[in-house]
Amino acid sequence: MKAVWILGLALLLAPPTWAQEPSFECAQATEPDELAICDSPYLSILEAAGAEAFAQVSLDNQAAAKAIARPALQARRECGADETCLEDALMQALYSYWAAGARSDQAQEMDWLIADWTQANETCRGSSDPVAGPKACRVRNLITVQLHDIGLCEGAYSLDIPDFATATMLREHWVPCFYPDLQN
Repeated sequence: MKAVWILGLALLLAPPTWAQEPSFECAQATEPDELAICDSPYLSILEAAGAEAFAQVSLDNQAAAKAIARPALQARRECGADETCLEDALMQALYSYWAAGARSDQAQEMDWLIADWTQANETCRGSSDPVAGPKACRVRNLITVQLHDIGLCEGAYSLDIPDFATATMLREHWVPCFYPDLQN
């Protein structure tokens, strides 16, 4: 277990795996949304994350990936150069890809910690034991803090998704935390 913890710490200290450039060539960008993405490091990160998530979903289900990508690209195009609109469109695409099974590099590297969180969460929620239940809840809360420190957050809680099952499933996934106010 100590070796696993040391490996986890080494992964935390590694540089981020997301590129700072979007998935397309900025030198060839002509559309207002593309130009706005190229001008914003934050939007570039979101766009690159979406492209990576698309690739992950495509490996298992190319039709599902395309079904997400088409309306996501249309929503992005409709935003023009409006950065707030673009952020919303890019995040909604990411949520859709995550709901379809895409996972961040950080989440993949922390599978063992996420598995511990899941086990503690299940015990916390399902135990009627007056000792084991609260103990599992404390362990889950400590692991939650560790995952947040790593940069992973529970899936979005306030999604604008009418499908309750999708929103509930996203709550069970660990995804990169995005703090737009800190990006500027």
